[in-house]
Amino acid sequence: MMEKLKIDIVSDVVCPWCVIGFKNLQKAINQMEDKVEFEVEWKPYELHPEIPENGYDKKLYMQQKFGDLSGRPSPYEQISEIGKTLGFDFNFSKSERIPNTFNAHRLLWKAKEYGIQTRISEALFKAYFTEGIDIGSNEELIKIATAEGMEEQSTRTFLNSKEGGQETADEEMSFIEKSIGAVPTYFINEKYIIQGGQEPETFVSFLNKILEKENRNETAL
Repeated sequence: MMEKLKIDIVSDVVCPWCVIGFKNLQKAINQMEDKVEFEVEWKPYELHPEIPENGYDKKLYMQQKFGDLSGRPSPYEQISEIGKTLGFDFNFSKSERIPNTFNAHRLLWKAKEYGIQTRISEALFKAYFTEGIDIGSNEELIKIATAEGMEEQSTRTFLNSKEGGQETADEEMSFIEKSIGAVPTYFINEKYIIQGGQEPETFVSFLNKILEKENRNETAL
């Protein structure tokens, strides 16, 4: 009988380490899929909840965060190199604004109905990091969603409504209450926590230990 693990991925769509972590998690899942059935859900976390709805100038933000970068290597150089090894193209200079990601998280919440959360999340990562698309724009979110199979008019109606807003905010608050201060964070079977952009082998090791413990707990019952 196949064993089962549920993985809740707490992430933000503008978090580069969330991309790296997921790419490595995918490798781990592929290594274990012959004996484990995985259920993956994406959960909301905003790295920049203070960003206004229309976004914030990225150059100004970078200057405020890192100071004058003239003559210094980009703080994202290492991430770009890691991305290349994983087949993901980070183009940090392509986007001009840091978006507010709340509606992107609402879209992911809605995508659960269609069973395509992971596809939408990957499409959002690619849109923002590779193509420099403003994923804070509802019009851009509609294009991304319809390209992945969601119906255009119903998606437009959804994004222009408040549906899913309270649910998304409540989920976000639940992780703040659990003192989650960094992403990516992975909740396994809603009780075990793994954090950060771990290597595939590390994920495999942790997941196997969790399976062993779950099996011991079942045997003890």
